[in-house]
Amino acid sequence: MIAISNTSPLILLDKIGHLWILGELFNNVIIPPAVDSEWLRPGGYKVPKWLLSNSLTPEAHNGANDLYQKLDKGEAEAIALFSVMKVNFLLLDDLNGRRLAKSMGFPVIGTLGLLISAKQKGIINNLGSTLDDLQKHRFYIVDEILKKALILANED
Repeated sequence: MIAISNTSPLILLDKIGHLWILGELFNNVIIPPAVDSEWLRPGGYKVPKWLLSNSLTPEAHNGANDLYQKLDKGEAEAIALFSVMKVNFLLLDDLNGRRLAKSMGFPVIGTLGLLISAKQKGIINNLGSTLDDLQKHRFYIVDEILKKALILANED
């Protein structure tokens, strides 16, 4: 499976040392140029082999230009790139970006969904402690959604 990602799932998973989860869930994760530049990595950072930066085609560039008024540059480029590449999933956390992508019929997964999937597949052992780590890095999740996530992960 292949996904296109916006910046936030990369940053959040990287902050807690769980970026590797994406490599377990997907054969490749593709990021557009804006995401590559938004995701600031310290010098000497080794980019995983499964993470690929991809230029925008002229068609994707036009699509991104149409979306820049509504979304930030990374989200706009991720949605536009997804629209022309037709890969399996689009990784987005931003609510406006998610709504727009879903209205276009795109299969969207956020960081929480990625972690639930990782728990269900035995990639991580404990969703609750992973979410605790994320919340220390300003990842906000309402109690009702947290409870549903823990139920899906059989940690209720």
